[in-house]
Amino acid sequence: MADTRLPLVINDTSKIQLERISHVYFEHHDFEKFANFAADFGLSEAWHDDDTVLYRGYGKDQYCYVARRSQNGEVAFRGSAWVAQTQVDFDKATKLAGAVVNDLSKWPGGGKIVTLKTPCGFEIHVIYGQQDREVLATVPTVQIDHMGLLNGSIKKQRFGEFQRFHPGPALVHKLGHLGYIVGRFEEEFTWYTNNFNFVPSDVQYQPDKEDMDVITFMHIDLGDTYSDHHSLFIARGAPGEHDRMHHTSYEVENFDTQLLGHEWLASKKYESVWGVGRHILGSQIFDYWRDTSGFMIEHYADGDLVNQHTGTDRSAAGPLAVWGPELPKEFREDGTKKPVGP
Repeated sequence: MADTRLPLVINDTSKIQLERISHVYFEHHDFEKFANFAADFGLSEAWHDDDTVLYRGYGKDQYCYVARRSQNGEVAFRGSAWVAQTQVDFDKATKLAGAVVNDLSKWPGGGKIVTLKTPCGFEIHVIYGQQDREVLATVPTVQIDHMGLLNGSIKKQRFGEFQRFHPGPALVHKLGHLGYIVGRFEEEFTWYTNNFNFVPSDVQYQPDKEDMDVITFMHIDLGDTYSDHHSLFIARGAPGEHDRMHHTSYEVENFDTQLLGHEWLASKKYESVWGVGRHILGSQIFDYWRDTSGFMIEHYADGDLVNQHTGTDRSAAGPLAVWGPELPKEFREDGTKKPVGP
């Protein structure tokens, strides 16, 4: 049997250098129902017209989620958008096979966009020239009246101050990552890593077949600058399993914010998938839900950071969490064909 281990990846300047992940595109069959979910999830409206709503976090991106009204009654994922570091990098993207260039001038921040397709047919968009939002000096919240320093068992830091919380959505900071389950695993991996500055932080192989890699978590290589442990993951699909986007994930401030957000979503009777727990690879605290179209969507906090000196770890695939609820069967199922939620 052929060796299906992924090759070593080294970034170089011939590749398109991305700065960060920016936003994702979805089509929803019940536009109004999703708007309620978005608010309860902690997304803020940035712009809208009759058929499109842009949602943002409180980070630098003008929007992190583009919701469009489905024209045929079907739900759909329409790809992820990434920020090019320079005009030269954007121009490189426009020269790839099948590239389609458009502008974003009518949306907040403006800019240009080029749309490509991966070997498995997923759309990926590269943007450049969009003006960033002003970064806030403090974290906005609807949950916390006052939060001071944490008191540990030995080190006490908060004296005469009280923590004061109340129910509310966990406000989103940014889009952090997304991932895919694909049949043509090696081909998809090669396309991403040959064309862009994606470098694996972790690669895992099938426990009983060390020469078969089954999942990779990839970061955007920014040299000495640290970036998230993964902005993209790709998992090998089982025989007969169709290619699909697995989930998108959004950063929130901390554990308290996340748990309060979990309770808020639960109180609204949305469908919890898995969480709250702590991942092993990436270390982030996770909380997975289904939106009202059935797409899986995650809040996360406290993720790892890596740079070019961190290297790539390779290990046997195993448990996904160090603590939290048991992994449900539904975590690998495709839930995008059924409407869910209140």
